[in-house]
Amino acid sequence: MIRKICLSLSSLLLALIQPASAHSVDGRALVNDYCTACHEVKPDGGLARISEVRKTPEGWDMTIFRMEHLHGLELDPDDRHAIIRYLATEYGLAPSETAPFRYAIENRAHFVDHAVNKNLDTLCGRCHTNARYGLQRRTERDWLKHMHFHIGQFPSLEYQARARDRHWWREVSTKTYRELARLYPFQTAAWDKWKAARHKSPVGTWRVSGHRPGQGDYQGVMKVIRDGNFYKADYDLHDMAGKPLKGDSKVIVYNGYEWRGAGLLNGTSTRETYALSEDGNQMTGRWFVEAHYDIGGEFHAVRMADAKAQILSQSSRYIRVGEEKNITFYGIGLAGKITSDKGLDAKVITRTDTIVSLKITADKNSAPGRYKVTVGQAMAEITLYDHVDSVKVIPEMTIARLGGGHTPPVTAQFEAVAYMKTAQGDIKIGIMPAKWTIQPFDDAAAQMKDVDFAGNIDDQGRFMPAGAGPNPDRKYGTNNAGNLSILARVGNAPPGKAHLIVTVQRWNLPPVR
Repeated sequence: MIRKICLSLSSLLLALIQPASAHSVDGRALVNDYCTACHEVKPDGGLARISEVRKTPEGWDMTIFRMEHLHGLELDPDDRHAIIRYLATEYGLAPSETAPFRYAIENRAHFVDHAVNKNLDTLCGRCHTNARYGLQRRTERDWLKHMHFHIGQFPSLEYQARARDRHWWREVSTKTYRELARLYPFQTAAWDKWKAARHKSPVGTWRVSGHRPGQGDYQGVMKVIRDGNFYKADYDLHDMAGKPLKGDSKVIVYNGYEWRGAGLLNGTSTRETYALSEDGNQMTGRWFVEAHYDIGGEFHAVRMADAKAQILSQSSRYIRVGEEKNITFYGIGLAGKITSDKGLDAKVITRTDTIVSLKITADKNSAPGRYKVTVGQAMAEITLYDHVDSVKVIPEMTIARLGGGHTPPVTAQFEAVAYMKTAQGDIKIGIMPAKWTIQPFDDAAAQMKDVDFAGNIDDQGRFMPAGAGPNPDRKYGTNNAGNLSILARVGNAPPGKAHLIVTVQRWNLPPVR
């Protein structure tokens, strides 16, 4: 049972919720103790395969899981955590190397997977995300061994990969491994520089801003302290209506920048995957609900010590021509004179060094467009609009997954972004409330009555899939999958439209898909 949990939840986070031992475990010694039984010691002191590969913490977690599941390795939680921590530090990836693929390790439900070229997208991306190999670095020799591993582990791979259109094995064993070694080499200047650098501790006070799709922005303060071999983060956050979002988390920072946390927000169990910037003064990423990786929030934090004056979030990003509106700005160092572009009149309601509330009046004769508001050295933009010309639904295309049994549904959250036409071109107004409806995507979906069976969408744009089938009430007794169009109406503008595929459950949810 614990192995199944490790695969879906990742022991990187399980280590945070296990009782911590009183002693510090030497990861290097454990690697030598446990791994040399199968991995040959090389002349340079490294271990065959292990010291020829670099991976993210999640990648090493998956390797350890495979050793446990297929090769009988037995580790207690402390030893497991120590080994992953050592490997992720000694054989990890630099920030610039993980940057293109962070969507995979942030457990995003809705993303576009990127391949360097069509060849790799076909040969590798048919079975898993392109991020899976993009988040690894290997020697040329080990990339070739990796090709052999695929065939050894999955003898029917060429059939599973729908490879009848090509000689899959001949290609990967003569060309592809060299291409991967060129694109993702074991030795890089970025890794050498990162490994040699001293990395800044996350301890301190951070100004936080973020966005919860379907629920809006939030802001507040995070305080980080050292907690033995871990860190503890305390959150004092609020949404734009002032509703609190409070909690704390226990955190591991791998390799100087890979933040992994497990905690509670308003009593809900959450998980965190953030990345510290190379200078250690910013943090970006995503947090999500433990039981529903599709539900969570974008996260951005700036270390307050010595930070330049800046506005990080605001309660509204638009105002209608002739309207009066209270808008609050949240940031750092919000001192000094408050000014606004001509056409906006700004009066102070309340202000501190981190929060400034203004009563803003938009002149009825002002031209629609973008206007600046400055608070000392900090600046923000407000869009002044008089109508909505078009609506874009984001994401434009995504999937949801049916739920049932022990497998929860994967929802799809949509938002409506309004635009207006001006002499300078289309201007984004911002995310607006919308009226949400569902239509069949095509004639086949209409004939199968997908709208009646696949699920429902609420007033905030969250689509909740139906239960898994088979469903005797459907034609052919099929399941509740569907092919849908999601429509959002804002005012009198033509509705925006997105494509939603409601598909079957995912049974295997590894740390890197």
